Amino acid sequence: MSFKKYPIFLNLENRNILIVGGGNACLEKLVGLEFTGAKIHIISIDFSDEVKTFLTKYPNIITEERPIKEDDLNHRDIIFLGTSDPLINRNFRALAKKKGIWVNSVDDPKNCDFYSSSSVSIGPVQFAISTDGKFAGVSSTLRKLFEEILPEEDHELMETLFEMRRNLKELLPDKDERRLALKEIVQNLNSKYFHKP
Repeated sequence: MSFKKYPIFLNLENRNILIVGGGNACLEKLVGLEFTGAKIHIISIDFSDEVKTFLTKYPNIITEERPIKEDDLNHRDIIFLGTSDPLINRNFRALAKKKGIWVNSVDDPKNCDFYSSSSVSIGPVQFAISTDGKFAGVSSTLRKLFEEILPEEDHELMETLFEMRRNLKELLPDKDERRLALKEIVQNLNSKYFHKP
């Protein structure tokens, strides 16, 4: 029997995140963590030019250019293992598991406590897309498709919609009346902007 994964959105503000490895996998995780408010620490024997460029925007991200040690796992909330050596990833995942720390081993689903998703943000709304770690390329393609279907200018509409809902609570204290008004707003937006030919 194959079990389904339970999708969640984590609040990582001020959480201690360790990324091991400084290549493409690291960059992918950095992009996903960019606006979470997490405290990020990266340890790698080297860093790609793309990662170095990304890091110039975030001097508060701690980096160390050296091999990983067991002590580096201590006091972490989440660890991303993205080295090019599967044996290192497996060994450190086992050590982290003993310490009760959740680990994502990039491109190694069997050694993951959770899978990262590809995500699309439209103002305050966020979609997560996952293939259970089996085919990251599909998630990436679907993300790009969503971004094309829901262009940047629609993000402001979503922000406005959320603001209107907050204001409607004062303008229409009756719950049923408020629900009808919101339904009409959503239907108008949906037909005019989101179902484009």
